[in-house]
Amino acid sequence: MLKRIASIVVAATVAFSGLMFSTGEQAEAATGTFAYSKVNGLNIRTAPSLTSSKVVAKMDKGQRYTYLGKFGSFYKINYKGTHRYISASSTYTYLKPRTSTSTTTTVSKSSTTTSSVATGTFAYSKVNGLNIRTAPSLTSSKVVAKMDKGQRYTYLGKSGSFYKINYKGTHRYISASSTYTYLKPRTSTSTTTAVSTSSSSKRAKLVAESKKYLGTPYRYGGTTTAGFDCSGYTGHVYKKAIGKTLPRSSRQQYSSAKKISKSSIQAGDLVFFSHSGGTIQHVGMALSKTQMINSETGGVKYASFTSGYWAPRYVGAGSYL
Repeated sequence: MLKRIASIVVAATVAFSGLMFSTGEQAEAATGTFAYSKVNGLNIRTAPSLTSSKVVAKMDKGQRYTYLGKFGSFYKINYKGTHRYISASSTYTYLKPRTSTSTTTTVSKSSTTTSSVATGTFAYSKVNGLNIRTAPSLTSSKVVAKMDKGQRYTYLGKSGSFYKINYKGTHRYISASSTYTYLKPRTSTSTTTAVSTSSSSKRAKLVAESKKYLGTPYRYGGTTTAGFDCSGYTGHVYKKAIGKTLPRSSRQQYSSAKKISKSSIQAGDLVFFSHSGGTIQHVGMALSKTQMINSETGGVKYASFTSGYWAPRYVGAGSYL
């Protein structure tokens, strides 16, 4: 009888501990907190384990990702809209709020950057198909993405003959040749009141037009009022409201749009998402800094892109205005 009771207790203990490991985070995510790497080449893993996980990427010294909580001996982070894990050892990582006076210092000391970061400066592409690389080298780096003409990313400094940029929260590099790229502050002195008024008028038209189709059913490949897919809907709204033709797919719309920060989103801008943390797979049109209108399962409807289902799948925003 005693053996049987002991067996039940052991089984219950194992089951309970297994449940805790699979579902219970040990700390709540602190709002505005980031997990930083202290070393180059820190592994980013698919699960909080050294043995039963895959390494999907690397972090360099001073690089950061949004902290989502502590899981055993790992930090859970938001890596390109997907939950990933890094070591929580103080030897390799540390946590710090976003508003830290040491952030700029950390970045400037963490690489071969040869010029200080100019606040509010962006690196633009002069050509279509400009290579975005993993390192400031033509021979010892991989091409991870392409930039099109007019596309921009936040400039983080110059490293040899390359510009260091913030690409989806990761340090990447593009050619610094004046043939292919140029630098420019975010705020242009050439912006006039007339342009601003025209933009506001277009945004109002886009919002009004978008709401006409609330409840229209979702249809894969759909571009008409009989049924829209996500990019078919945004393309239809833009064409009807302001006569602008957008590329057909959500991926193409993201590639061609002028990239803007989340804090700069205005009504009429497009917001983009990925279900898998990879390529763009969904698009909606922003109505405010938190709400969008989009065609998804259930048809054309309002949705939040800062909370709920779409928040962790958010990749970026773009403007055609």
